Amino acid sequence: MYTPTKRSLLSLVVLLFVASASTSKAEEPPCPFDESRSGLCGYYHSQISPSEAYIKAVLPQGRWSNPLQRPVILDVRSIPEYKAGHPEGAYNVPYPFIYQTCEIRHPDGACASSGERIPQDDVAFVRYVQRIIPRKDTPIYTLCRTGVRSVGAANLLTDAGYTHVRNIWEGFVGIHLTAPKVIDFDADGNAIRENLIVDLNHDGVIDDRDKNGWRYHYGLPYVTRLRPQLIYRDVAYMYWWD
Repeated sequence: MYTPTKRSLLSLVVLLFVASASTSKAEEPPCPFDESRSGLCGYYHSQISPSEAYIKAVLPQGRWSNPLQRPVILDVRSIPEYKAGHPEGAYNVPYPFIYQTCEIRHPDGACASSGERIPQDDVAFVRYVQRIIPRKDTPIYTLCRTGVRSVGAANLLTDAGYTHVRNIWEGFVGIHLTAPKVIDFDADGNAIRENLIVDLNHDGVIDDRDKNGWRYHYGLPYVTRLRPQLIYRDVAYMYWWD
């Protein structure tokens, strides 16, 4: 009769621990898109640049070979931001907040100072999108100011069964990019570097035009005209669809 030794029992415990750790690791959800600025993990279909989103969703102006597969830009910025400028034909469905109180706003409608926010309900957000975009295979490009809020929105829609959700990475306004530059050397001759803002348009001035999004650096067309069928209607008035 076989009697396990202490060494064999120890080996068995180690193997079980390794197997358990491997299983736990395998069960962790994939994170193909790590949004470092927000700490969010994106697990939607893929990323897309503003220029590609413009070419695929706006530029054809209705000349799609299959109208049912026409890409839709879903602008999840707050209502004042959407009113200040948005891609032609983009739906406005704010997420994760509908409105933010503030005294001063940027030219793009965003608050220049912090203020109270009216949050958007996750379930209400998904329901709203399902009303305006019923086909789950419709290409949806989520857009916000800097490509952070749109990550959460894209994840929610993916969870709801939408199969072709892409996040417009740079956002409508974008952010200032930085790059390390040697500014001095210490006593040992080691380089001292500082992250400096990149002058994207090479005009010698650092301002909003150097932000890397749709409106500024890409310089893509946008509109301020509001079309009733594209404007967000608060959840309190959603009964008119039923």
